[in-house]
Amino acid sequence: MCLVVIEIKNLTFTYFGKDKPALKDINLTVKEGEFLLLVGRSGSGKSTLIRAINGLIPNRYQGHYSGEVKVKGITVKGASLTSLSKIVGTVMQEVGKQLVLPIVEDEVAFGPCNLCLPIEEVRKRVYEALRHVDALHLKDRDINELSGGEKQRVAIAGILALDPPIILMDEPMANLDSNGVRLIQNYLGRMREQGRTIIIAEHRTEEILDVGVDRIIVLEDGEIVEELHDEEGLRSYADVIKVPARLFTDRCNSLRPVVEDKKPEETIAIKFENVSYSYDSRPALRDVNLEIREGERIALLGNNGAGKSTLAKLILGILKPTKGRVLVYGMDTREKEVYELAPLVGLVSQDPFNMLFAKTVKEELAYGPRNIGVPPGEIDVRIRETARKCGITHLLTYSPFATSHGEKKRICVASILTMLPKILILDEPTAGQDYASYTSFMDFILSLEDRVRTLILITHDTDLAIEYTDRTIILSEGRVVADGPTHKVLARRDYLEAGKIRETSLVRVCRELTGGEYVIRFRDLIKLCS
Repeated sequence: MCLVVIEIKNLTFTYFGKDKPALKDINLTVKEGEFLLLVGRSGSGKSTLIRAINGLIPNRYQGHYSGEVKVKGITVKGASLTSLSKIVGTVMQEVGKQLVLPIVEDEVAFGPCNLCLPIEEVRKRVYEALRHVDALHLKDRDINELSGGEKQRVAIAGILALDPPIILMDEPMANLDSNGVRLIQNYLGRMREQGRTIIIAEHRTEEILDVGVDRIIVLEDGEIVEELHDEEGLRSYADVIKVPARLFTDRCNSLRPVVEDKKPEETIAIKFENVSYSYDSRPALRDVNLEIREGERIALLGNNGAGKSTLAKLILGILKPTKGRVLVYGMDTREKEVYELAPLVGLVSQDPFNMLFAKTVKEELAYGPRNIGVPPGEIDVRIRETARKCGITHLLTYSPFATSHGEKKRICVASILTMLPKILILDEPTAGQDYASYTSFMDFILSLEDRVRTLILITHDTDLAIEYTDRTIILSEGRVVADGPTHKVLARRDYLEAGKIRETSLVRVCRELTGGEYVIRFRDLIKLCS
């Protein structure tokens, strides 16, 4: 008989300063060794539920709390977080919050050292944890120089080193390349075999479902609305949650989408001429030559550490080339300050905490246009329009920090869009976003093509590339390994393997049903199969 390790009774929680509860009357029992997947829209309560289990709520987050949560017999309210951390290990959605030391090896050792383990045991755990996430090569690196995906691996390694019986993960696959996803899947499989209890919140359900889960908990507006025991039940949520494409292919005999290569305009917006960049002595980009023309919609793909974010920072002028030059509308970025390029190039970074600083969301959206000289009346118009299209109007009077991760991402996007840059670069825009939310604001971004002329999406999400771009560039180890029309590049398995890019079930379905000739948008697949 399996023991109950998590017991939640009548849990309701409202964050301080909010009127609406984040969780409402939650009742949930989890048995030892169970594997649960939490799904739902951004802001549905998934992250809040994880915080309630690990004790951050109510012991660190202020608000109105009622009901009871017990973890292995310990009442969470009032319990020591030190004692809870020995039982529950958490990989947060915003990994920057849990990385506290500058060097990777020290960061992974931090938890075991605080358990007062012998030094040899600590060293063993650090080595094994980094090995399991393929990050041994990072052990001496400065965390601040890592890519988002590399930071994600370090955060996961830190929890592995603690070796807790209960593991909570909030969007663990969001920033990982195909190799990182495979390693985490293998780890989760081993943890299941060992009888660990696992709860994961994830918008991209496919990779978690491939491991095999016991229950799928669907949350909506802070309430549990359904418990599923297999993935078939997710069909009805395909309009809001990104479910595996394989759920629909039994209704498709063939795919016959019409694909046309879009002819780019003549104006060159961005040009890389033999560009290399190194962090100290570590090369991040090597001899890159690219021309990006006005009007193009580009997906920039590649493995963790391939150089994608570095390339974006070079375009904005945050970094200057070690060799070669970058031209933005003919201007050499080596000769320009960031503020001079800001009206032309907008960059939404991977981590929202790198961008947010204002007291309210409205102030956040006003800051950029105000500093480039937009009149106050026009600023108000831009704020209203952008907030509505990005789905954050209800947040304008709140602190940007009192929002979910997905909401923070939309706030960051909106803060750049209010400046109406001609070139917009979005670094992992779908991380932490449900399908309905990200399609809504991506459709909005495309509707601005008369003002935002060129769009670059840095992503691991091939489905996003298929849905919204016409050209795909793949980087690997700082070099361009593929460049061409999205529907042709992503149909090539050798290109995906070269960039260590996740092959989603949508790509696999298209290859199987069309012989690998093209790919199709997720929304079109749903229509064809309905």
